[in-house]
Amino acid sequence: MHTSFKFLALTLLTVTFISCTGPAYQKTPGGMPYQLIRSKDTQQAQIGSYIKLSLTQKINDSVYFTTGDRLPIYIPVPPQTQPYDISELWTTLHRGDSVIATQMMDTFLKRLPAGNLPPEFKKGDRIITFIKVLGIFASDSLKTLDEQNENKAYSVREKSEVEKFLGGKVNSVQRTPAGAYVEVLSAGVGDLIKKGDYVSVNYTGKTFAGNIFDSNTDSTFKHVEPLRFSVGVGQMIKGFDEAMPYLRKGGKGKIYIPSLLGYGAAPPPGGPIKPYDHLIFEVEITDVQAKAPVTK
Repeated sequence: MHTSFKFLALTLLTVTFISCTGPAYQKTPGGMPYQLIRSKDTQQAQIGSYIKLSLTQKINDSVYFTTGDRLPIYIPVPPQTQPYDISELWTTLHRGDSVIATQMMDTFLKRLPAGNLPPEFKKGDRIITFIKVLGIFASDSLKTLDEQNENKAYSVREKSEVEKFLGGKVNSVQRTPAGAYVEVLSAGVGDLIKKGDYVSVNYTGKTFAGNIFDSNTDSTFKHVEPLRFSVGVGQMIKGFDEAMPYLRKGGKGKIYIPSLLGYGAAPPPGGPIKPYDHLIFEVEITDVQAKAPVTK
């Protein structure tokens, strides 16, 4: 996928208000118009550094993505840039800068192989990106430390949101070490599932708003067969995986997953899951084996 669309899929920003009467628009070497509001900070991004951003991106007049009051985005500054691309600006930015960039979809299409246009975009669209530079880090280790601190603080907020949703159930559900919540509806038989067990699961997944996004018990989703995976080895989203040791063969339950233990800022594209949606899975454990079968 083209660098620009990777950026669109991840992207950015909460922006402080930038007036229409601000600095005049300029153009990058690749021809992308942008408006830069320069801060007084002198720390500037360099190749190999990381830029911490808040961001909002619009398609025409509709918001396509925003970090809003959620987590910021961290962008590595690469040695090369793409023409007509946000990446042309990275090494020009200072901490505290604000940017408005405008890109026309028709110009993108001239640079993309046929068939690579994401379904949410169409010819004639205008993409407007608002960026606020929150920080610049000289190394991956410094970036990682800051990101960990941001995630830690945000997980506290998500805990509060999920527990508010649970209401009176909060004292009867079990909380996993990372922060998913498991409501056991039917105990099942045998031992609790453990790491390394190979499980078969029937499930229905929905958002806290009640939008069903997947199910293997509903034929409309066209995969009516148990979900099979090995527990605790990273084959599933963390909140789902971590809930398995609270269940047994034949057991039923609900798993309440904060977004950071689900899909976070980057859910599957084109579906009903929005960035930072918390999730609910209704599950039934249909089988538990000590290990995955050997495939020939």
